[in-house]
Amino acid sequence: MELFVQVAPGLEPALERELADLGQRGSAEPGGIVLRGSRELVARLNLELATASKVLVTAGSFRATGLGELERKAADLPWAAFAAPGARAAWRVTTRKSRLYHTGAIAERLDRAMAAALGRPPAAEGDEVPFVVRVVRDRVVIRADASGEHLHRRGYRLRPTKAPLRETLAAGVLRLVDWTPDRPLLDPMCGSGTFPIEAALRAGRHAPGQQRSFAFERWPGADSTGLETLRTEALRRVVPVEVPIVGTDRDAGAVEAARDNARGAGLSSPPRFERAAISEARPPDGAEGGLLVCNPPWGRRVGDPGPLRDLHARLGQVARRHFAGWTLTLVSPSAELVRQADRRAARVATIPVGGVTVGVWSVPEL
Repeated sequence: MELFVQVAPGLEPALERELADLGQRGSAEPGGIVLRGSRELVARLNLELATASKVLVTAGSFRATGLGELERKAADLPWAAFAAPGARAAWRVTTRKSRLYHTGAIAERLDRAMAAALGRPPAAEGDEVPFVVRVVRDRVVIRADASGEHLHRRGYRLRPTKAPLRETLAAGVLRLVDWTPDRPLLDPMCGSGTFPIEAALRAGRHAPGQQRSFAFERWPGADSTGLETLRTEALRRVVPVEVPIVGTDRDAGAVEAARDNARGAGLSSPPRFERAAISEARPPDGAEGGLLVCNPPWGRRVGDPGPLRDLHARLGQVARRHFAGWTLTLVSPSAELVRQADRRAARVATIPVGGVTVGVWSVPEL
């Protein structure tokens, strides 16, 4: 089958590296990577990828300029591979530079095409089968959503804090700046603990999707035994974490939330979370050559950017004074604020986050 592994734009290189670690290679496109594989690979990617947003399976691709042509060609697709007779489809349709432009009408015709192919109309109730439909320059691509809920929903975020960072973004940033599990990590503004938890998941060789379900489990002929085998194999690969992974925050509530989230992640070696001001940040256990990483507050997200300049400047002073030889990485849309921390910071990626384009900034060695 042709698979399309979605990722947030800007994180494609991180996804390529992660797929390579799983022995997989594909063709990069904006927003994802195309590769071929079996249903077993679909299950494995959903279970083990930390940076991906979704795993999609291509049901068909064709050219159509009218609704009648769309319905007629769509009726020939292998719907029975993804939906049982009477199943309801949930369509997510986007269209650009095409004569087919009304997303509601496109979804209605696809409903009719699928019902005709399966031999009965959609059920009024029951599980929905999600599909992603993209129409660009009159080319229609229909993909079955094998993930269902977005893959950043690991299931461990029991207590989110203000403006939390998506788990997939945190995992992608760690790969973009070449953090490896043999290096210590400290997040001095950890919030709900996403960076340390994602680092501990990777260092402990945990499967990020171990605690959740996926849409492909409801496809006709789905092999639940095969998925459980993959889960069992993933559990056997878990190892203790050998380096310190720490998160600190001045807010006691955030620290407690991070601890709860780490417990919810089922980590073999959870990060250490402590209450501390930025000025108190120090390398954990005297560790050398680690990663100092954080998603500091920025104006459009938390309050007015004016008072944040001092916060970033203080972070930079502490980093240069106490973290010599470490890598500094910040996630922020504001070059001005990042420069307050360290003028040497270079932007290694830009990523859209909640309607704002943020940069991943890094100083390779302080």
